[in-house]
Amino acid sequence: MTFFSKNQDLKLENLYNIIYWAWEFPEVSDKVAELLNMFDELWVPSDFCVNIFTKYTGIPVIRFSHPIQKLENSKDFDLKNYNIPQQSKIYLTIFDSLSTTIRKNPEATLEAFTTVFKDDKESFLIVKTHNLERSKDAQKVLEKYNNIPNVIIINEHFSKEKLHSLIQQSDVLISLHGSEGFGLTMAEAMAYGKIVIGTGYSGNLDFMNVNNSFLVQYDFTKTSNTKGLIDEGLTLAKPRLQDAVAKLLYIKNNFNSLDYFRENAKSQIKNNFSLESVGELFKIRLNFINSFEKEEGNVSSNVNNIFYLSEIERLNKKVNYLERTAYNKIRKKVNAFLKKIKGRE
Repeated sequence: MTFFSKNQDLKLENLYNIIYWAWEFPEVSDKVAELLNMFDELWVPSDFCVNIFTKYTGIPVIRFSHPIQKLENSKDFDLKNYNIPQQSKIYLTIFDSLSTTIRKNPEATLEAFTTVFKDDKESFLIVKTHNLERSKDAQKVLEKYNNIPNVIIINEHFSKEKLHSLIQQSDVLISLHGSEGFGLTMAEAMAYGKIVIGTGYSGNLDFMNVNNSFLVQYDFTKTSNTKGLIDEGLTLAKPRLQDAVAKLLYIKNNFNSLDYFRENAKSQIKNNFSLESVGELFKIRLNFINSFEKEEGNVSSNVNNIFYLSEIERLNKKVNYLERTAYNKIRKKVNAFLKKIKGRE
């Protein structure tokens, strides 16, 4: 909604309007469903998203995966700058602290790694994040691991080149997520032939399987106490720590015998998720759309309502913020008054 509120000058009438949307939960709000139904077609990055949205919208829902680019090998990321010996085995997890810790679940990765590698001086876990200063939840999770010698927490904005350099120099990528619309970093790591461990749920199953990666068993849970960052009661996977530990132990004990997984990972991404293969699918679909004339009755005549809805949503958020602010001010004054009275008694 924020995008449309900030781009009121977009011209959508009498056009075939396609929206690209990634989503991480089986539940979709009425507001989102209403917005999507104003478009002619919905593109999503995974079968997971297709299965979700076909339950909530009558428009075509088509999967177009994120194309995965490999960059030239580089040393933009320098291990020496983080006091990591050159011959170390590098385990890596990547997340944005604003993507909510309940969904990205870095604590499970940290717990599993420290269980297996706590006293291992040759293995390091790099926790690459950014926006940590803006997330108290993420800070609370990570601070418990600040003083563990082989856990390196990096809170920096990296260029694409530097991030790919980090992935290139790592050996294993871990993502014990609650849910992913696609799972971009897992696919990027596989493109470089890295071992990937991920929760066996959501968008990453489009490219991860038992022949090219390690899928962690899970149970389901519901979001709660989210502080408004995401809705309450949404479904997430909760990866089983014991299974994650078992898979890390297997990798540790068979590190030099996993080329089967590494090669299969590279082949999967190269053959099915390259710029060329995804681009060809785009071309086929767009040619099909261009091949027929839309009848006047099929044009999304109400598409401009999206701008009104987005503006209403923006104003509602502002009103809610002002109401909370006013309530807090009044509450503080009442508490101060009561303390003053109590002090006179």
